[in-house]
Amino acid sequence: MRLVIELQPVSDRNQLSDTIQFMIPKLIKFIISRSKNEKASVYKDRKISEFLNYNLKISPKPNIYDNTIIIGENYKLNLTISSYSNEVIDILTDSLNNLNYVLILNHKFKINNVELLEISDIVTDRVKVRPLSPILSGEIKDGRNFPFYYKWNDNNFFKAIISQIKDEYKNIFGEDTSELELKIEFDKGYLKHHTSITQLVTVHKRTQKAIWSPMYISGDKKLIEFTLDRGLGINREIGYGMIESYTPKKREKINLKKKINIDELPDNFGNLIENNPIPEDEDTRGLYDWK
Repeated sequence: MRLVIELQPVSDRNQLSDTIQFMIPKLIKFIISRSKNEKASVYKDRKISEFLNYNLKISPKPNIYDNTIIIGENYKLNLTISSYSNEVIDILTDSLNNLNYVLILNHKFKINNVELLEISDIVTDRVKVRPLSPILSGEIKDGRNFPFYYKWNDNNFFKAIISQIKDEYKNIFGEDTSELELKIEFDKGYLKHHTSITQLVTVHKRTQKAIWSPMYISGDKKLIEFTLDRGLGINREIGYGMIESYTPKKREKINLKKKINIDELPDNFGNLIENNPIPEDEDTRGLYDWK
């Protein structure tokens, strides 16, 4: 389930840091704290990525000067939140209904609209998805404080992501996932026409390579639905890894070499046969006998 929150600046000139997406967890925690739902306190001290995923988009696309984003009243901040838990979405919705404004980096934003999007049930065991934000894959090894990040063409890239999804599903729902199938692979057709699918992103003041490419997720339907709500990869607590399922539009075939039907051609007087039909019962003998 997804919640889309539209925010609009109150001031006609706002200078925001280009790291604004990293401030969103504090905003989400604030929104949760203002809820009257008794269960809201359960999520107060939990890590954001344990129960939701988010993505922030600013429209129209703003200009950035010296790590500063300058936006006015005509800009919109669209915050999309996805979660496997209906309870989390209900808590956020309850709180947002009681709020008119929020503060982000000491700038006031009006809550214009809150829209609830229900993701359709998965009816197939193979779904095409595309990222709404860059995707990172990695694991914490050997007691390190920071994860070791995998390159997109490393076999461990998807292996680590799948393992993390299964472990989280098991911890949340208490169901053994060892026998459940889950496979993630790149769209090979996309890779044929794009030499690079990586982009540099900032993670805790460090630069890492993330991927941005359509993919296919196949396997157990429950795991697919969970993955769509959870997102892919690590560092989801700072706005990475959100995906959405989509169906590419089919291209209409244009026949450039259309076969000509002689009945569609006009005669010397510009008349079409279909507009000047010859009655079937009319005797046409002799009419076209030239002597």
